[in-house]
Amino acid sequence: MTDSKQIVRNLQLAPATLQSRAVTCIWEKPQAKANLAGYHVYCNDEFVALRKPAQTHLTLTELTPDTFYRIRVVTLDAQKQAVGESEITFTTLTAASLLDVTAAPYFADATGKTSSTTRLQQAIFDCPKGGTVLIPSGAKILSGALQLKSNITFQVDGLLQGSSQPKDYVYTTVTAKNYAGQVNEEGLILNRYEGWELYCYRSLLNSGYLEATNRQKITCENVRICGTGTIRGGGDALGKAMRQDFSDIEKYPQYVSDGRPGRRVRGRLLNFIQTKNIHLTGVHLENPPGWTVHFIYCDTVTTHGVAIRSRGVDNGDGWDPDSSRNCLIFDTTFDTGDDCIAIKSGKNPEGNRINLPTENVRIFDLAMLGGHGMAIGSEESGGVRNVILQDCRVENTLFGLELKAHPDRGGFIENVHVLDCQLDRFMAHSVEYNSDGAAAPTLPYFKNLTLTDCTLTGAGQVVELAGFLDPQTKKSTLTAVRLTNVTLTNPTETTSIYLTACENVQLHHVRFATGQPVPLRQSSTAQAIVVE
Repeated sequence: MTDSKQIVRNLQLAPATLQSRAVTCIWEKPQAKANLAGYHVYCNDEFVALRKPAQTHLTLTELTPDTFYRIRVVTLDAQKQAVGESEITFTTLTAASLLDVTAAPYFADATGKTSSTTRLQQAIFDCPKGGTVLIPSGAKILSGALQLKSNITFQVDGLLQGSSQPKDYVYTTVTAKNYAGQVNEEGLILNRYEGWELYCYRSLLNSGYLEATNRQKITCENVRICGTGTIRGGGDALGKAMRQDFSDIEKYPQYVSDGRPGRRVRGRLLNFIQTKNIHLTGVHLENPPGWTVHFIYCDTVTTHGVAIRSRGVDNGDGWDPDSSRNCLIFDTTFDTGDDCIAIKSGKNPEGNRINLPTENVRIFDLAMLGGHGMAIGSEESGGVRNVILQDCRVENTLFGLELKAHPDRGGFIENVHVLDCQLDRFMAHSVEYNSDGAAAPTLPYFKNLTLTDCTLTGAGQVVELAGFLDPQTKKSTLTAVRLTNVTLTNPTETTSIYLTACENVQLHHVRFATGQPVPLRQSSTAQAIVVE
């Protein structure tokens, strides 16, 4: 009889990935994972793939449109014997039309010597429901900002090169009529940056718009960006040019960030606002003018098979869900100029008032190989909850996994669970930067944080838990933290665990790889239980 603990859990189609010729399946490891060797995957009883224990996903391609399929995932034990299986069925979508932007009637310049913004935008407008706008392999297309619409695929098999001129990222009287959102007299769009809603330059690819009277309204849906090619922005040169145009601090105080004028006016590489069912897969994303991929007030995001590069870009975050829900990312690599992943939900006092958390974020089987690492906060005034990080590598980064808030923020970070990961460091603490804005009436809180079966590779304060003390009750707002089976691999003289202003902290089998205990630096305001 099959042991239910050996069957993979929650086998499903990754949200927003079902297409006419492709789909991505995801699952969770079986409960009994200690002797897991991997998985055999079958499609209509034909063997299609062997997956490693951490590879709890598979993309199936070259499927037939409008066809029924059955997928089985079989669990293999240490002897590579089948010990359990789970299955799922689905029917592919009906095939739809494809519009090659280099062919008639669009004739986009495939050499990239002249701008093809208008031609690409017309192809997007013309694309029928379910259709695909294609930049073919070998083509280099130069473009300014493009506005995507619902129910289309934007496929880049060649190179989409973003213009280096700020003027190509504003709305004009000609193009503004095709945009339902708010546009100011300078042609900037209502957006959100570093926690505040304000007018910004457009991004290279844009989806949806911000409806300030109803931020939970869906303004665009069913958008897929895919391909084997590259989407490359104008980079730091474009970002600096955008900043320069709004560098007058007295005239544009809202765009000052960390003392740098104009920093918040920049567009991103990809920007999704109030959009539902987003599928981002396959492409290389590089050289943004600021952040790379930004989701604002979105619902249901699946990102996988993507490489994100933003080294040399000021504030060049990789993947930022912001007051968004049901976000999924896996099988992706990062090498960024700032946070690889940054989960946000607004800044006080606006973030407290809007009060839309980022929630239900699942991150697995990916690598963050540079930059600052992964952050939750510091803009978390609307709250962040239900984040799972599993089978990830966060290495050669400045901070590893960092949960951060400023005392004035308010908001919360809760239910963050990290499993089977390799991290440089793990921190939940206060930061002093990016602290402008009126103070919230309450302190931020961190609650229910776990690290299980993880390896920490850094030196110094590899674990830092430093919360906030309520001035009235003298109690900490950093509570319920549990580290279980955590191994530290770098036993230098400075490697330690630092605890202050935190309560109900449990350290179960947290040791160096040599088996020696880790030095614990604990203040009088920390309450910790250590189990060897």
